[in-house]
Amino acid sequence: MKHLRAATPVVALESTVIAHGLPYPQNIDTAMKCEAAVREGGAIPATIAVFGGEFYVGLGQDQLEQLATRRDIRKISRRDLAVAVGNKLDCATTVATTAFIAHRAGIKVFATGGIGGVHRGFEADVSADLPELAQTPITVVCSGAKIVLDLPRTREWLETNGITVLGWQCDGMPAFYSHSSGLEIDERVENGSEAVAIIRAGMTSV
Repeated sequence: MKHLRAATPVVALESTVIAHGLPYPQNIDTAMKCEAAVREGGAIPATIAVFGGEFYVGLGQDQLEQLATRRDIRKISRRDLAVAVGNKLDCATTVATTAFIAHRAGIKVFATGGIGGVHRGFEADVSADLPELAQTPITVVCSGAKIVLDLPRTREWLETNGITVLGWQCDGMPAFYSHSSGLEIDERVENGSEAVAIIRAGMTSV
């Protein structure tokens, strides 16, 4: 995998939603709409997946179709990367894996639906998404954590581990399908300039 040197901004997209999140043909339709939305915003979409044990940052139509239709595509998190590469597997990437690969490729922004978090009833069961976000310097644009999770504990985990939570024109952290979880954010931002200023400051302070 080569480090990106594009003059145009690049936005990473995950592939698990294509292979495992939605049925066909809604999955491929969603993938295409997500990529189109990134292009409309003036950036290059880079959907990430693993094929033949190699990291792919930016997929072709055939690869997207494979993710959408094949039943043998494996869903992998960060811990599975060595297995995927060693066994030359074809895999869809979760939030944690996408963030890891995107950062290695030089991408600074990653967009997804909802992130993982702390599971209900067992607070030691923490999604690999959270520690990856804590250790990987990448901006994740999302609709909060999935509502089936323990959202208060997830929010506490984010705070404890130094992950800044910004609200795009909102005062509370969203909960995937719900506009608000009733949980606080660290700062509200009204426009892209405000968000960029904070993100750049964060990157230079680590």
